[in-house]
Amino acid sequence: MPDFEQAEHLPAGGMTGKGLSDRSFVQVGRNVDRKQELLFWTGFSLFRDPWVIAPSSTKDRDGLGPLFNTRSCISCHSLGGKGPAPEEGNSKPTALVIRFGSGEDGLFSDPIYGDQLQPRAIAITHNSIQPDLLGEAKLQLGYQAVYGEYADGTTYILRQPTYQLTDLAYGGLDKRTVLSPRFSPVIYGVGLLDAISEQDLLAQEDIYDANQDGISAKYNRVPIAPSSHNTATFHHSVENSAGTSRLGIGRFGHKAKHPSLHQQVAAAFRDDIGITNTSFGTESCSTGQPNCQAASVIGGHQSVEIPDKLLDLVTQFNQLIAVPPARNLDSATAQQGRELFYKIGCESCHTASYTTDAEYPHKSLANQTIWPYTDLALHDMGAGLADGVNEYAANGTEWRTPPLWGIGARKNIRSENLYLHDGRAKTVAAAILWHGGEAHISQQNFIQLNKQQRNALLAFLDAI
Repeated sequence: MPDFEQAEHLPAGGMTGKGLSDRSFVQVGRNVDRKQELLFWTGFSLFRDPWVIAPSSTKDRDGLGPLFNTRSCISCHSLGGKGPAPEEGNSKPTALVIRFGSGEDGLFSDPIYGDQLQPRAIAITHNSIQPDLLGEAKLQLGYQAVYGEYADGTTYILRQPTYQLTDLAYGGLDKRTVLSPRFSPVIYGVGLLDAISEQDLLAQEDIYDANQDGISAKYNRVPIAPSSHNTATFHHSVENSAGTSRLGIGRFGHKAKHPSLHQQVAAAFRDDIGITNTSFGTESCSTGQPNCQAASVIGGHQSVEIPDKLLDLVTQFNQLIAVPPARNLDSATAQQGRELFYKIGCESCHTASYTTDAEYPHKSLANQTIWPYTDLALHDMGAGLADGVNEYAANGTEWRTPPLWGIGARKNIRSENLYLHDGRAKTVAAAILWHGGEAHISQQNFIQLNKQQRNALLAFLDAI
């Protein structure tokens, strides 16, 4: 275990927030100069404000849909954090996205419904479109109780979610299609994750567990989408085996599907709001949705619906949003929890610290010592968390390690916080108890702790 450093109170270095707000995570990092701060708030307005149907007098924010999940970025990332809890029963989810996939190699799309459920549609009055455009489906969400017990006899109850689509508007799903729920993550600190060098990440890769510690860190290899943005092409790339596309190291998304923050933002615009851009230039309408295809040409956009200059502003907002400072980290309880964090093996996947790349193009993010507690790698998390969906090199039991910084600050912003890739865990303890696969030993070590030790570990996580 490394010695404790006072610098850990500033987990994002110069990009740590100046204070802890009980209203929002949206504040700019300390390193950001006045000019960058102006661009930050301009990008925030595009992140916050709803997009509207084209054609519209609001040219900078029109082009919504035709099919979409939500009208704005902030509705899935409330106040810069996570979105609202998904509703039980039959609903049109917002912050809980349903991806479509299968156990096939590479990336699978449902022939009719594509990559992702889009439960909402724009209202069309154009006479040539018949029938009316409909959202794709609703989600029937339920939970079953899973009972367990710590070694000291304390009992706990976990939630096992069940998912089913109802009111499918365009026919049934392909028999190969599997539902993969993805709950919206927090966005603070993502610029610093983008600035970690690939060399530092790949030094942690151990696909075949050569050191025999039970941990098999693996990095997804994913296509690099076209982009004019300088940081999107900062990371190294290699050709795939067929020599047909450039591949990068995935670091964003629950299965590390995107290699750069810019590409993650661009994909969210197209997939979640229906806003095309230079990285993802086609609407998400399939040939089985002709009324969607017809609606996509009504708006009159000759090229993309969000130009690069506006997409770059939203990306820059995401880059520069500050990480909350640590809280009560010097307390004896938190320090005991820090020792337990290393002792029971959490740090094997939740790598504590990095120094960001000194050559990263955004200088306020470069050469920063940070404590995000993630290796950004894929790990087998066991059958309990498996979705059965492959995304490029990620298989149906693998998920990217999420960062832990600021995890305790989230309760100051929202009354209910949800954890894990699908939001099933209502507490950090429940999230740990769901760990399996490579994390099974650490999970069992947590179960063996007594109540005072468990509380100390949770106090440390609450403090970082």
